[in-house]
Amino acid sequence: MLLRGGPGDGQTVSGGGETVVWRACLYEITPEFARRGRRDLRVYRHRPDCCEPYGRGAEDRCE
Repeated sequence: MLLRGGPGDGQTVSGGGETVVWRACLYEITPEFARRGRRDLRVYRHRPDCCEPYGRGAEDRCE
């Protein structure tokens, strides 16, 4: 998967599901795909309201 926005912008990570946590920040699945090399990767968008550097990563609704 490919992360878009936030501190993980441009990172490719393994995994899947509706949401992904990268360095205490939440990313949500989108219907988009991005081409990297010979692979199509699912795009996950950053949720800035659920990121520890913004002081909200520990709230229940963000995990």
